[in-house]
Amino acid sequence: MSSKGSLAGRLGRIRTSRDNKKVFKPQKEPITLLKSPWKQVNPFVSMSHKIFTSPFSSNAAKENIPFLFPEMENNHIENLLFYDLETTGLSGGAGTVAFLAGFGWIDKNKLIINQYFLHDFPGETDFLLLIAEHLVPGKILVSYNGKSFDHPLLRTRFLMKGLKLPVISEIDLLHTSRRLWKKRLPSCRLGVIEERILDIHRVNDIPGIEVPDIYFNFLKTNKSEPLEGVFKHHLQDIKSLAFLFSYIEGLWNKPDNIYNNDKTSFGKLMLFRNRVEGIELLRESWLNKDSEAGKILSLYYKRKGDYAIAADIWKEMWQNREDNFQGIELAKYYEHKIKDIESALIIVKLILQKGSTGKIREELEHRIKRLERKCNSG
Repeated sequence: MSSKGSLAGRLGRIRTSRDNKKVFKPQKEPITLLKSPWKQVNPFVSMSHKIFTSPFSSNAAKENIPFLFPEMENNHIENLLFYDLETTGLSGGAGTVAFLAGFGWIDKNKLIINQYFLHDFPGETDFLLLIAEHLVPGKILVSYNGKSFDHPLLRTRFLMKGLKLPVISEIDLLHTSRRLWKKRLPSCRLGVIEERILDIHRVNDIPGIEVPDIYFNFLKTNKSEPLEGVFKHHLQDIKSLAFLFSYIEGLWNKPDNIYNNDKTSFGKLMLFRNRVEGIELLRESWLNKDSEAGKILSLYYKRKGDYAIAADIWKEMWQNREDNFQGIELAKYYEHKIKDIESALIIVKLILQKGSTGKIREELEHRIKRLERKCNSG
């Protein structure tokens, strides 16, 4: 076999060709500088530092007040770290990258917010290291849907860059907002919470769904003007987190300020956390004919053994015939507590006539048979 066709010959030609080629080294083009207050802090990362008035009272850091969130036990508001990310996609995944990160914290009577902007993907490691500087022991992250989106995304990006994401606790205000306002608001998106709860109204705000396209367009054109709207949108997200946290904790500590249409949700949450004020809030809601408050109160008194009080609520609810719950509970009360079998039987038959199906119907028919046997043997 000739050397031309041999493996050694081919390798030799590859080496010669490689040695004769000029080594190409890509030149780093200067990044597009952003307007003040943005400053370049790394080859591909810029930072903005802004100071605002704190939404918390001047004595909040010193006051020994009960917090709604268990993470705040033995902590102060100065340990809170409000954060938000803007990313190249809204669905997550390994290909999604955070290009804008913001962190806000309380220092005395000021809300301080740092934003970090990634000009291009080669600077992602520096970008992530700047984020890691904020995630120190003792801090508590505060986010809006951060546990489901932002935090997992950060974990993935740190892992892909060979970095370790520091472990600190996190409070996700989306979960709390849903518990408090899901039933009376059309949505618990942060924008809706801002308008309907915090009375914050954005002007000329960029929809979040447009943010990834604006960033990709910047990467192609190096035109930074459209990014101004993204920075403004992102900054407001972080400010709103601080204001929302302050608003919720303010009502938690001063229940008298809670609006009538929020008393049931706050009362339910307070009852769950063993706050006696929750009972009073639920009573007020029940006096205003809130059936959910009546249901929660009746079960509370039932667990305490105050069946007479619970029965009064069930009787009033049963007169309105709102659902099967109060009828079943009232029938149980008549059957097992005061031994009024005939009244229990009448109620169960009325519930069955309403058209119950499936397992509920089977349970009702079984209960009727048992009550009829008791009546016949009585």
